[in-house]
Amino acid sequence: MNKKSINNNTGFSLKLQLLALLGVVLLLAIFFAIPSQSSSSDKSIINETKYALEDTTGITKLVLGEQTLSQSKTNSSEWLMNNEFVVDEEMIASLWAIMQRIEVKKPVSESIKDEVINSFLLNGINVQVFKGDNQIRNYKVCTHEGETYAMQEESTSPYSIYIPGYYLQIRDIFDIRPYEWQDRTLLATTPNTFRSLSVSYPQNEAESFTVEFTGKTFKIKELAEADTNRIYEYLPYFSGVMGEQYVKNDKLQDSLKTISPIAIFSLNDIRSEEPQKLEIYTARGKYFVLFKNQLLLFSPQLADIILKIKSDFSKNEVE
Repeated sequence: MNKKSINNNTGFSLKLQLLALLGVVLLLAIFFAIPSQSSSSDKSIINETKYALEDTTGITKLVLGEQTLSQSKTNSSEWLMNNEFVVDEEMIASLWAIMQRIEVKKPVSESIKDEVINSFLLNGINVQVFKGDNQIRNYKVCTHEGETYAMQEESTSPYSIYIPGYYLQIRDIFDIRPYEWQDRTLLATTPNTFRSLSVSYPQNEAESFTVEFTGKTFKIKELAEADTNRIYEYLPYFSGVMGEQYVKNDKLQDSLKTISPIAIFSLNDIRSEEPQKLEIYTARGKYFVLFKNQLLLFSPQLADIILKIKSDFSKNEVE
C-alpha cells in the first residue's frame, strides 16, 4: 500500500486534519474488513502486545497522559473531556477508528533499545482504556528518531507501531490539547423543531430580520411578501452551524468584548427552553465568534452564506 500524504488547507491544525481524515478512511477500512498485510509472525506479536482495540463497544473511559475522556453518565452517546465539556463526536469517532487499526511493525532493535526506553521517559504518553472498572489496555507510546514505539506498562520490550498505509506519529495523535476536542456546534435545529431565527445587524438594523414558522410555511416577519424559495435554501444551513477552531487568545477575546458584533443570531428550537445565541465579529481580517465565553475562528465561506440581510429575501430583489 502506498504512503498517503495529507496537506494542511484549513484553519485547523494539521493534527486535527489528520485525525478527522484518517478517521473517515479507517472507519471505512474497518467496515469493509480490509485484511492486514502483516505476516503470521507479526500477528503473533500483535496478539501478544494487544495495542489495537478489537472492539470499542462498552468502553467507558480513555486516559491519554493527563487528559481523560469519559462516557457521559446521562447520555451514552456523549463523551466528556476531563468532565468539563462535551467532546466533538467526529473527533472521538476518528480516535476509536485509529486505535482499532494500530499494528506492530517490529520489536525494537537491541542496538537502540536503551535509547528508546529513555524516550519513554522524555516524551512518553500513558494510554489506559477502561470498560467500567476493568482496565483493558495500559501501555505507553513515545517517538524516537521518527518512529513511534509502544510498550506495555509492566514490560521492558518496546515495539515499533504504525497505521498501515500512513506515515504519522501515533504518539502525537495521543498528545491532545483539550480545547481542540470541544464540540464546535454553535447553532443547531431541524425542520421539525424549528420555531424562529432572528438575525440582527447592530450597524444596520434596517436589514435585520426574523424568520418564523407559521405552522404551514415560513415567513419573514419584517416583509409583507418574502421569497419562500430563498428561505428554504437558507434554513438548512442551520442544521449545524459550527465554528472552525477554538482559539486561545485572551487579549483578542477581551478586545472583542469591547466592540459590537457585526451580527447576532438567536435561534428558537422546541427542544430548548432558551434560544441559542451566536455573535459574529471581525478582527485581523478574519471572522470570530464568542460562544459560551470562549473564542472560536469562524469560516468565511459559511459567514458569506448565513450573513444574509432582509432585502435578500424580498420578492422584488433583482438577481
